[in-house]
Amino acid sequence: MKVLLIVLLLAAGTESRAQTDKVAFKNTEFIKAVLDEQNSYRAQLGLPLLTWSPQLAKDALTWARELVRSGKGAHDPQARTLHEGENIWWGTADAYSYTQMVDFWASEKKDFVYGTFPNCANANSAVVGHYTQLVWRNTTSTGCALASDGKMDFLVCRYSPPGNVIGQKPY
Repeated sequence: MKVLLIVLLLAAGTESRAQTDKVAFKNTEFIKAVLDEQNSYRAQLGLPLLTWSPQLAKDALTWARELVRSGKGAHDPQARTLHEGENIWWGTADAYSYTQMVDFWASEKKDFVYGTFPNCANANSAVVGHYTQLVWRNTTSTGCALASDGKMDFLVCRYSPPGNVIGQKPY
């Protein structure tokens, strides 16, 4: 009887966590949506398409879960140590499609003026840094993950090799 009660309590705790820790990183619909959308911007420029990396997706998931834990968006200070580029997005849970999340990064294209990074449009590279990472010619693979606490969704995409290299042109 005690064993059954412990199992039921553990199962209830797992179910509760699953409801507050929604994740997507292996789901084929998620992968197709974020990969196709990122590649649509690369195709517009005649750039090689990105391939999906399960390892980058795992790294992205680790950071997305950290963002859920902290409740705020911030870049992972370890991403460059791992030799990975990174884009992050966050917004109201279940209010945006995967493609809308990626399109948010690509919307920086309107401020982009082709040139050497970071001086692509103005002195603030953050204005175009998400877009330039999407279209960085030397980047060949990406892996993304979405984590949510039910209030906020956090999307993290990792890139290899990383883009936004100071002194280089994106493509």
